[in-house]
Amino acid sequence: MSSICRRVSTDRCRPPVQTQTIACYYKALQPSTPVTTLVNNSSVSPAAAQARTVWQSALAHLTDKIAPQNFDLWLRPIECLEVDGANLVLRAPNQYVRMWFEQNYLPAVLDALRAETGQDFAVTFAPDAEDPPRREPAPAAPTPPESAGRPRSRVPDPPAAAAGEPRADNTAAPDPHDLDAAPPRAALNPRYTFDTFVAGPSNQLAYAASQAAASTYPPKYNPVFICGGAGLGKTHLLHAIGIEIQRRRPTARIAYLSAERFMNEYIHAIRSNDMHSFRRRYREGCDVLLVDDVQFLSGKDGTQDEFFHTFNALHERHHQIVVTADRKPHEISDLAERLRTRFAWGLMADIEPPELEVRVAILRKKAHAEQIHLPDDVALFIATAIKSNVRELEGALIRLAAYASLSNRTIDLDFARETLEGSLSRAPEHITVDAVLKAVASYYGVKISDLKSPRRHKSIAGPRAVAMYLARQHTKDSYPDLGRAFGGKHHTTVISAVDKIARRLPTDPALRGELHAIEAILLR
Repeated sequence: MSSICRRVSTDRCRPPVQTQTIACYYKALQPSTPVTTLVNNSSVSPAAAQARTVWQSALAHLTDKIAPQNFDLWLRPIECLEVDGANLVLRAPNQYVRMWFEQNYLPAVLDALRAETGQDFAVTFAPDAEDPPRREPAPAAPTPPESAGRPRSRVPDPPAAAAGEPRADNTAAPDPHDLDAAPPRAALNPRYTFDTFVAGPSNQLAYAASQAAASTYPPKYNPVFICGGAGLGKTHLLHAIGIEIQRRRPTARIAYLSAERFMNEYIHAIRSNDMHSFRRRYREGCDVLLVDDVQFLSGKDGTQDEFFHTFNALHERHHQIVVTADRKPHEISDLAERLRTRFAWGLMADIEPPELEVRVAILRKKAHAEQIHLPDDVALFIATAIKSNVRELEGALIRLAAYASLSNRTIDLDFARETLEGSLSRAPEHITVDAVLKAVASYYGVKISDLKSPRRHKSIAGPRAVAMYLARQHTKDSYPDLGRAFGGKHHTTVISAVDKIARRLPTDPALRGELHAIEAILLR
């Protein structure tokens, strides 16, 4: 339960502002039957009964963790058709509900299934007869469960090289009888390719560096370090690199994982007394290492030491290394100097928030890919409102399409304003730290002086962390500046708070709802 929701005694935190239209959708979606209706009781098959039990247990686990409106709009319409071993077959009423479910709630549902059943499930979505089932992977065993950075789909087996096409490397495929020598097969999202990435002045260097990493062997830049804020495309580029390397070098052994997963596997290897296999997997059985959110290594000395030696082993063999972080190496607190030095060996590329023209292009490309009719004035309306986050930009489009589908409405400017009012981040030109403090204090019912104080009670520490995160997202103040604004705190305190919130966001819908509600206050 969100420790930062002070006003309520349950886990159910305040949802973001909803319009009357959305409330109507919510009411219309409430079924008179149980949450998951499969067939009449008189004809329930054993498989259907098992599916109902498993699905309802997962939903019950999430009931108090997701705002009621969001639960009924995005989870209640999902049907569970069957359970086939460790595979769960779901069906959504339309592709937009399915896409929003996948992007925002699938990790939480997989965690709930694991908590309720003790096993990892894969998920197949079958919305309708025209849309063939699509497999969503469960985390690869024996990797310990991780709550963030879980890839959501797998790339098909790499095609054989075309006739006459030269192999870009001479790396031998791993011995199938020596599985511990190879990392788990890279779980890459086939939607995240270079073709689907919209490049512009704000991300051109990172885009070019990623293309070079994918097409040049031996690597010209090693490592490639991509840094930028949340939702700007760092993970997209990592997947695109892996997919392009698979296309060019089908035998290349690619490891894509988050820094958190690397730490979890390292801990698992220590506990199972199997460090030899772990080290062989990443030092000898890996040709390309793609690591997301490397700032997670902050303060984890043992994991940093292991990653340092893994980095050295791969670099000495001229194997490509690409890492991402939400800040530059010298801004990552409690990071070993020797790692900072190695991250600077190659090419460092920043990603900045996209320009208006790029934001419009992103919306058009997404609309084309999802077959959404998007008028130019609606694209401009959304792109003008959302300035800093590509993920939020695309999310607004999917949300708009879902509401249009559920209400049988046509997407136009009036409908977009009506539907998205209160949820778009129509940011003023400059949001100050004082404005953030005022909005957070108002939302949680605390004093601004408390947020600046050294008090550590959870009723204060939680809102303070949220305020630090929002100040970092919406202002251009440096970490030291933010520390001073929050009562003279050390900049590492701010970094730690921002990291804490950023790590929770992917798997905590309640926290996302709180942030959206506070941003609505900020942007009035």
